[in-house]
Amino acid sequence: MFHFIHQFSFYIHVFIGAISLVVFWLPIVAKKGSDFHKKSGNWFVWGMYSVSISGLLMSILVLIDPVAVRLPSDTLSEEKLARLITLNREASIFLLMLSVLVFNNVKQSIWVLRARNDREKLKSPTHLLMIAGLGILGLVVGGLGIDRSNLLFQIFAGICLLNAVGMTHYIYKSTLQSREWIIAHLGNIFGAGIGAYTAFFAFGGRRFFAEILEGNLQIIPWVLPAVVGILATRIYTVKYRKQFRVA
Repeated sequence: MFHFIHQFSFYIHVFIGAISLVVFWLPIVAKKGSDFHKKSGNWFVWGMYSVSISGLLMSILVLIDPVAVRLPSDTLSEEKLARLITLNREASIFLLMLSVLVFNNVKQSIWVLRARNDREKLKSPTHLLMIAGLGILGLVVGGLGIDRSNLLFQIFAGICLLNAVGMTHYIYKSTLQSREWIIAHLGNIFGAGIGAYTAFFAFGGRRFFAEILEGNLQIIPWVLPAVVGILATRIYTVKYRKQFRVA
C-alpha cells in the first residue's frame, strides 16, 4: 500500500511540478497587478502547494517504512537492508526539508500580500509552527551534513535556516517600510521557484548530469538554481525597491 501511494504521489509531483516550472515565469513577465499576473500567480501557487504536499507525503512514507516504499518485493541481507533504511531515511529528511521550504515560501508570499501592513494575520499558530518546523529540519539536516561530511546537506540546511529566520524577522520586526510587503512577496516567490528548479535539475536531470559531471561536480545541478535564484532575487529586489520607493 505504501509503495502504491508513494508512486501515485510521485507521478502527481512530477506532472504538476513540470507544468509549474513553465508557469513560474508567467507572472514575472506579466504586468504587475494585471489580471493575468494574478491568475498566473495563482496557478503557480496552487502548483507549488500540490508539489510540496505530495513531497511531504512521499518523504513521510519513506521515513515510516523505506523498505515497503523502495523495495516492496525484494529480499536483502540484514546488512544491506540496514544500509538501505539509513540512506533512504536520511534522503527523505532532506526532501522533507525542501518540501517544507517550498510550502512556507508559497504561503508566506500569499499571506504578505493579503496582510500588507497588518502582520497580525501572519502570526497564525499553524503558520508559525511551519516556519519553526523548517528551522528545526534545517538544524537536523545540517547536523547530518556535518556528521556525514555531506556538503549538499550543509548548504541547503543553511538556506532553510536563513529562510526561517528571514520570515520570522519579517513577521516580528517593529516597523515595515512603505510597500515592503511587495519586496517580501517577491523574495518568497523566488524562494519557491528555487525549490522547484532545484528538484528539476537534481532529480529530473540526474541521469543526464551524471554522464557529464563526475565526483563532487555532481553537486552543481543542486546548487546552481539556488545561486541563480538568489542573484535574480537580488536584482529584482533592487529594481522594485526603486520602482515602489521602498528605502
